[in-house]
Amino acid sequence: MKSLEELCLACGLCCDGTLFDNVRLGPGDDARQLKARGLPVEVSRAKTPVTYFRQPCSALCADRTCRVYAERPAQCRSFECKVFKDAAAGRVEFTAALRLVQKTRREAGRLRGLLRDLGDTDEHRSLGERFRRTQTRLESGGADQTAAAAFAELGQAMHRFNLLAHEKFHTRADVQ
Repeated sequence: MKSLEELCLACGLCCDGTLFDNVRLGPGDDARQLKARGLPVEVSRAKTPVTYFRQPCSALCADRTCRVYAERPAQCRSFECKVFKDAAAGRVEFTAALRLVQKTRREAGRLRGLLRDLGDTDEHRSLGERFRRTQTRLESGGADQTAAAAFAELGQAMHRFNLLAHEKFHTRADVQ
């Protein structure tokens, strides 16, 4: 069987802003150290403040390795997507898992292209955040008929993508 690490390095969806909008830091995470390593750590202004950094992760390299891997936050250390878990358990063959990752990356790229076409070129924001910002902008009266049709296409594609992501990549704590 090929290395599961190879599967992660082919994917990166948990770090590139495709699956998640941010990473929450836990009590054992050193926010100062992560900030010193270049991660834009923020603290929310909520009644109970949350320390986090936005996705896509600035520590994600072009080859999908992590430049803070040894010091990565607990959320990053503990997350294993469903595709990874299924491949590790032998429920899915490595080549099938790799094909699913490639298909999902292509679809995420298509969504990013649709967002660019609709005027959102901020690649430093997560896919979900970009979609919500575009939706807010267009629903507040900033859409002509062509943009409205393009957004309808984007909305349907985003819905299909979210179903795929939740079925194949997200995990629940009670699921092994």
